[in-house]
Amino acid sequence: MLFNSVHYLIFAPVVILVYFLIPKRFQGLWLFIVSLYFYAIFRIPFLILLVFSFVITKLAVDYMEFASSKGKKLFWLNIAVWSNLSLLFVFKYLDFSITVWNQTFSLTPCDPEFVQKSGILLPMGISFFTLQAVSYAVDVYKGVVVRAKSIFHFGLFLAFFPQLVAGPILRASDVLHQFLDSKDFSKENLKQGLKQLFWGIFKKTFIADPISYVIDPVYASPTEYNWIAMWIAAFLFAVQIYCDFSGYSDIAIGTARILGFHIPKNFDRPFLSGTLSELWRRWHISFSSWLRDYVYITLGGNRRGEIMAYVNLFITTFVSGIWHGADWTFVFWGTLHSTMMVVEKFVFKFESIRNAWNRVPRSIQPIYPVGIFVLSCFFFRAKPTPEVSTGMGIANMMLERAFTGASGMFPQMSMSLVILVGFLFLVDILQDRDEDRFHFITDNLYFLIPSCILLYITSFIIYSVTVSSPFLYFQF
Repeated sequence: MLFNSVHYLIFAPVVILVYFLIPKRFQGLWLFIVSLYFYAIFRIPFLILLVFSFVITKLAVDYMEFASSKGKKLFWLNIAVWSNLSLLFVFKYLDFSITVWNQTFSLTPCDPEFVQKSGILLPMGISFFTLQAVSYAVDVYKGVVVRAKSIFHFGLFLAFFPQLVAGPILRASDVLHQFLDSKDFSKENLKQGLKQLFWGIFKKTFIADPISYVIDPVYASPTEYNWIAMWIAAFLFAVQIYCDFSGYSDIAIGTARILGFHIPKNFDRPFLSGTLSELWRRWHISFSSWLRDYVYITLGGNRRGEIMAYVNLFITTFVSGIWHGADWTFVFWGTLHSTMMVVEKFVFKFESIRNAWNRVPRSIQPIYPVGIFVLSCFFFRAKPTPEVSTGMGIANMMLERAFTGASGMFPQMSMSLVILVGFLFLVDILQDRDEDRFHFITDNLYFLIPSCILLYITSFIIYSVTVSSPFLYFQF
């Protein structure tokens, strides 16, 4: 079920109303049922994969807890981890692996060794709930968290509908215990939840979606547009994916807050960062921290010397690129960010350079990390077209035109979109300067709730007469 749909705008209020009206002992059961329904709306067979993930993980972790030796515990941990990663590989990376195999050995459909693509569809949210299951198993093994009391308890943790399809990736230590408690209706939770929920809808519906009309023609036919259009398209795509993904996170966190659950923030104004590493700490925080704890530290982190720290950082950032998509464009995107992160870490180890950079005005520092991010968006967004058969071909074509002053058309862009993008950055800047004061002021605005209601009605009308674009991270 899409957040940006009439279906959800009816579904969410009904779920919330029933949740607080039914006896408290049934609240968890109600959430579990509606979460399964929420996921089944996409494709019912995908529900089998979700159920498989939480059943195999729960059983493996239970056996791990009662195992009599460390070796047996490790065996069951591997069952839980590799069952989920195998699920992720088959449904997300199998076709790409087949493509790489055929390309590596220069195989064509006429060759007997040629492997046809599987044609398997990518299930919604599989990149999120599998990683969430892995982190749960590892945390129980390390003693960081106590295992779920029942398969129902763990299933609700994994299938909780607000964050099921595109995160945030929940940690058991943050929320597992919350599913054991009954919830009372709270006006404060309602106010804070609505505020965040409708800020997310605003970013998705009024900024992210309209940007598509500007950049889609440019990415589809780069040769028709000038060099300025290339940079505008890449920059606006960076804004689009920020509004799209952080908008989803806001809706998820806001919906959960109304229900009485506190989910950690997933974005912290990343485009105001002073370095690339800071940008990635602020971008998709739940995934960045997951990579740090379960990839970087597992590889050894910085405990094995400076060189290995660079290698581990490169691998971790590269994994982030591959996680975002199974295509050569994402391989290059991950390689670019991996390389720049290592270079940045090396350069900033010199105190004189760090001090010099810290003297640069904070308002200017973001130009560097955002510039790298925008440059990488040539690859992140690139997709094959009828004229160019690969995403890499589109990305290379756009880069060439961007750096050679190519002539052509200027993209069509409305003034209202420019104003809304400016408003987005203004809000982020004000929050970044003094977040507590910003929330104090907005909490006491008398028109806050009426504005949320107006936005709800407007969104309902928009979704009734047109189909809003799916969230970009659904494809990951």
